Amino acid sequence: MSLLKRRSSILLILWPASLLLAFFIGRLNLRVEPPEPYALPSSESVEKTPRASGNDSVDKDGADGATEASLLPGEGEIHPLDQMRQAVAETDALKRLALLADALSRMDADDIKEALAIHEMLPDSNAKRQMYNMLLNTWGKLDGPAAMEYVLENSEQDSGRGRGGRGGPDGPFGGGLTRDAASVLSGWAETDPQTAVLWAEENGTQERGRNALMFAAMQGWANTDIQGALSYAVTQTSGEDSGRGRGNGMEGFLVNRFVGEDKQAATQWALSQYDPEVRSEAVSSVARSLAGDDPQEAVFWAQSLSDPASQAEAYKGAVSGWVRESPVEAVEWAMNLDNPETSGEVVQSALNTWVRMDPYAAGEYVIEMETGQTRNTAAATLSQGLSRQDPEMAALWAESITDPKLQAEAAQSVYNSWTQRRPEAAAEWVQSSNLPEETKQDILEPKKKK
Repeated sequence: MSLLKRRSSILLILWPASLLLAFFIGRLNLRVEPPEPYALPSSESVEKTPRASGNDSVDKDGADGATEASLLPGEGEIHPLDQMRQAVAETDALKRLALLADALSRMDADDIKEALAIHEMLPDSNAKRQMYNMLLNTWGKLDGPAAMEYVLENSEQDSGRGRGGRGGPDGPFGGGLTRDAASVLSGWAETDPQTAVLWAEENGTQERGRNALMFAAMQGWANTDIQGALSYAVTQTSGEDSGRGRGNGMEGFLVNRFVGEDKQAATQWALSQYDPEVRSEAVSSVARSLAGDDPQEAVFWAQSLSDPASQAEAYKGAVSGWVRESPVEAVEWAMNLDNPETSGEVVQSALNTWVRMDPYAAGEYVIEMETGQTRNTAAATLSQGLSRQDPEMAALWAESITDPKLQAEAAQSVYNSWTQRRPEAAAEWVQSSNLPEETKQDILEPKKKK
């Protein structure tokens, strides 16, 4: 037998023998007493033992377990603070975000202060700002009042130092401080919505007609209970804060979100509102949101409603959403509804939206409409919509109305708006217009009317 064949034979004999030997060695190891179970370190030991940083070298000999990073028992998960250090050192933005999000999801209130210190290791950048706001959001979930107190105190200390604009001359919630407070509130409202919303109502300031902090709180509430947030928005918040009124502002935002998440639940919520006024606004808002994605779906839903009042509101909402994409098609559909009264209201709703979007394109369409009550209503809508930005054009539309009562109302509206800025020009228009003399007198001398 050749040398090569002999070696092969020996290997074939030794291989199963080695496997058998390994099996018995493993059985012997199983009889050895198990190690002491892992115990979480006490608070005293944590304070005395410094935590390893992400840059500390690993003891490869593994005398006590390979690394100082605390591991969760049985799971092998790195401690959230150590994972946050890894996130700080990570150069890939997506990996950094993933590490940070996972770390924050496992963090508790006792970790926050150290997490803020770790965040300071980053150089000033968008990544640092993003990490800071994520930390504030997490802290808001864990302890909203403490997080907000930190934000307010920190803004006072940093005021005038140029540290990201958290404070500033814009008042108690100017510049970056609004973002910081909003980050806290959105997290706070996920766990304690009523308290967070109340705080926002009492401390928020109006920015462009809306309470930015209230919006943040309501968005956080919606993360865990969107129906509760919506019900609060339509029944408790004031019109100025929420932007109530045909889907603008807070209610509209929440409805759009609800429809996007669960259309069936959103429509059921709207119809379940007990208060008639609230139900009307809710139905209209849901229909408008549906029409933003699919006008026909919104129309079919409106047609399925048996209650005439709810159906009319759904039609108005649907056409308001539809007109944003296809204004002519939406208006002509509204004009062909069977019920003349409902048709007039729906046409007016469509034109109101169209006028806000593009009043001059809407005007070109109305010019081509046949003379009649529908055109009169459309002209009145255009007159009202143009009264602030183009009072001269608004006045012409008011004069074109053939219905005396509707014309007088439109002319009065134009005069009231125009006279706030240019009273002499407004009075001159009335005097030189083709309005009836009685209407002119009623506008210029309302106190002398009998």
